[in-house]
Amino acid sequence: MDAATGTGFAALAAARAVGDGGRVLGVDISPGMLREARAAIQQAGLRNIELLEADAVRLPQLPDESFHVITCAQGLLYMPAADALREWYRLLKKRGRVAFTSMRTGSPPGARVFRDCAAAFGISLRDPSEPLGSPAASRTALETAGFEVAVIVAETIEFTARDHARAWESNFRSAVHASVRRLGEDELRDL
Repeated sequence: MDAATGTGFAALAAARAVGDGGRVLGVDISPGMLREARAAIQQAGLRNIELLEADAVRLPQLPDESFHVITCAQGLLYMPAADALREWYRLLKKRGRVAFTSMRTGSPPGARVFRDCAAAFGISLRDPSEPLGSPAASRTALETAGFEVAVIVAETIEFTARDHARAWESNFRSAVHASVRRLGEDELRDL
C-alpha cells in the first residue's frame, strides 16, 4: 500500500518493483490527486495498481494484515503521524515493512522562515515535521505504534532558491495556515 499516494509516483515505482506478480494499492483522500495518479498509471501502462479514495489514517474497510509493505512519501506531514502508524501496523502482515519520508524538525528552511515571520505578527504555527523530525522521534513514534525498528536513514536534501520561493507560497496557501491570510492588507504586505 502507498499511503497518501498523491500523483502516484511512489505507487508507480512500487508497481514496477513487484512486477506482474504483485499488487499495489494507492490510497489518497483527494479525488484530484487520484485523477492525476490514474492518468500516470494509464500512461505507464501498469495494470497492477488499484486506487482507493480514503483517509490513509483510518481504513476500516481493509482487513488486518493486508499488506507486506506500506510506503508513504511525505504524506505523514499532513496526517496525525501516531494515528497513521498505529493503523499501518494493523494493516501490515507479520514481519511486514513500513517505509516513509519525513523532514527534520525546522525544515524546510522556507517553511521555518514563514513560521518565524508569522510569529512576529502574533500567529503561532506548529512545525508539521516535529512528530517525526529526528531519527530519535521517528524511532519513538514507530516503537509506540508497535513496530520493531530495523533502520532509520537520515539524509539531507538541498533546496534551491526557487524551492524556497515555492515553499513560501505553499505555506501561505496552506489550509492549516488560514490565520495568516486573515491579517490586514498592510500586515500581509509587511509579512
